Amino acid sequence: MDKKELKKEISEYIIPKTIMFEKGKGFIENAILESQNIFWDEHGKKSQWSHIGFFGTDGKFYESTVKFSRKKLVYGIRVSKPQKILKEILKNDEKIGFQFEFENISDKDWEAITTKGKELKKKKVTYGGLELVGTLITILRWKLTRNPDKRRRILREHNPFDNSKSMYCIAFVADCIKKANVDYVEVQHSVSTVDHGWFTKLKHENKKIEIQY
Repeated sequence: MDKKELKKEISEYIIPKTIMFEKGKGFIENAILESQNIFWDEHGKKSQWSHIGFFGTDGKFYESTVKFSRKKLVYGIRVSKPQKILKEILKNDEKIGFQFEFENISDKDWEAITTKGKELKKKKVTYGGLELVGTLITILRWKLTRNPDKRRRILREHNPFDNSKSMYCIAFVADCIKKANVDYVEVQHSVSTVDHGWFTKLKHENKKIEIQY
């Protein structure tokens, strides 16, 4: 598939009321994947994704992220036009996925989810940078511990640098999705790390696709 065909295929899924997850090519993205694999290894799973966000009812992409450019530094909630996101996907990702047409999330719920995203941006919620230090501490303790029971307890402990005004990308999406009153895998701001695949357990009409390139 050439770049033009790929761009067209991806564009078909960049639509309102869609959750998008990404696997980036960079060092940081790979580090995120490896960190998650430590936490999910006991379940015999492997993490596939390093980032997550959603397209609101306005068609814009909502995410909690860190982005550097010559003109601007983003350290928290970012709301972007789909054209910009498509350009970043083609440049930075090696795999993406989309999940949409949820059977238990109504149009009204999606309005509430989108409004929540806007509210968190207005409140200037930041990315959980300091919480990454807490995650690193947890990983180091886990590596130094050999007792299986103690290892499991370590992974469930409160992040010592938890900040209610900071959110990882996954915590941000989960916080917004809660406005729809749907069941999902437990995701709290205080956990040391979480799997970006939690939302695949939401009830949906099998409208999930993945594109590897």
